[in-house]
Amino acid sequence: MADPAREKPYYEKTDDHVFSAPTPGARNDPAIALQWILSNVPCFGGPVPADWTLAVLREASRRKIQRSVLRAAMVMASKHGFVFAEEPVHATPPADVGKRWSALKVEFVAVAFSDNYLSSHQLFQIWQNFWMEQRTLAGEDEDKVRRRIHGVNPVAYADNMNRFELGARDALGPDYREVADRLDATNAMLFAASQLLGWLEAREAMGEHCTLQQANERAIEITKAWNRFETWFAPVIFAVLGVGAAKPMSGSRGGRYAPAQPARPPAPPSHLPPEPAPSPSIPPHLRRVIQGDYPAVRLGRFGQPGNLFARVDSTGGGVTYRVTAIVLRGEGAAEVALARSAHRAMIRRAAEMAQKIGAKTFKLVGEQANPNFRKHADGLADTIGVPKSGKSASKSGGGYSDYEVTLRVDLTLRSSAPSPAPPPARPAPPSGPAAPPAKK
Repeated sequence: MADPAREKPYYEKTDDHVFSAPTPGARNDPAIALQWILSNVPCFGGPVPADWTLAVLREASRRKIQRSVLRAAMVMASKHGFVFAEEPVHATPPADVGKRWSALKVEFVAVAFSDNYLSSHQLFQIWQNFWMEQRTLAGEDEDKVRRRIHGVNPVAYADNMNRFELGARDALGPDYREVADRLDATNAMLFAASQLLGWLEAREAMGEHCTLQQANERAIEITKAWNRFETWFAPVIFAVLGVGAAKPMSGSRGGRYAPAQPARPPAPPSHLPPEPAPSPSIPPHLRRVIQGDYPAVRLGRFGQPGNLFARVDSTGGGVTYRVTAIVLRGEGAAEVALARSAHRAMIRRAAEMAQKIGAKTFKLVGEQANPNFRKHADGLADTIGVPKSGKSASKSGGGYSDYEVTLRVDLTLRSSAPSPAPPPARPAPPSGPAAPPAKK
């Protein structure tokens, strides 16, 4: 019979091994740190397995041994038959975390949840990719449930969606509330991205290495400070972490990995660094409308002048500006002007996000797009995109199909005004209701 321990992933093979406590001098003296390594790690007569390398990193971080001291001690260990190689997660540059996420996401999350020597930017990239993936999954689930409800009774859907937007979160039923709660909770976490990175950099400057749990706790504090945190977010976030197989938390649905070591004591209070300068692509009057590094906007009531429900998604397939509902003509000049400005800013923000990942193009997608929106999208493609790139995508029964065009990053960023305002949205005929709005 195979030994079950040999079938464990490398990052949890040594979870049950108890390291002896180093003498106080090990924190600053490589020779003493070396003796601590030799007294705890079996001699393998060559390369040390990745699980033992990670165990040394985890324990040394928990024991507050300086990273430079530990690195020197591990180099010295080669003279005693201990050849330490770089542990895969710690060896991944921050810029490559997203590229390797699909292949190593379980390892990234597991290592980040334990004591570690990850840099602030490494940990931030792991945190960001984890919550972006959760947001994408929640968005897909919300879209499926919303379209299903809309297809059953479009009139009842429109009425109940307005009630939902006014705070009746059960208006569309328990299935929609579950997916909408997940989507809103993940958006709330990502809202904290910019300030969280500054906080992680400040902790690193003070000689501390944070865990993913500490990053999550700080993100929640940031959303609370901005009055973005709802009381029902917490159980949803804990459930997401359970589904993500990260670390069991009270109130979660469980996780695959038990904590390898006792939790690190809470970090002492600290002052956040100055807030980063807002993106120049977002005008001052829109900075309370379009927020976060992964922007979403919800303006106005569904189908009324000044209505814009849209978001920017960034996945392995590229960047997509997805418009679910848009009405930029009609009564209410102030509301319409605000929505029009937000639409232009979202297009530019999508171009900036595409440029950041090295892409030359991005997609504009209109959900259940009527002929007026298609004409608007084709006009954008002709002026700042790839002409004649428009094509129909998925289609819901009884409604219009989605419509997408390809826009160019260089032309979008070169243009201060991406396009003229789209023509007024046509009232939906009984056989072709307007697109249901996306919940953000």
